[in-house]
Amino acid sequence: MGTLIKGLLLLLVAFLLASEVNMSTSLYRYQDNQIEITFPVWQTDTPWYYLKWNPAKNEFIHRRGSES
Repeated sequence: MGTLIKGLLLLLVAFLLASEVNMSTSLYRYQDNQIEITFPVWQTDTPWYYLKWNPAKNEFIHRRGSES
């Protein structure tokens, strides 16, 4: 069980290292808090996976593969 958790954490770290992560935060404006992840970093025009989350706008966008 412990090796499974270590393996999953290692995969998560590898995923984040190969991704472009944009995070905007603000203490004063809740609308400015958001995170955007594009995987892989070398294909930002046609990413394999894209995620954008903005809790203030109730926005959660995620897609796999290219958008057609």
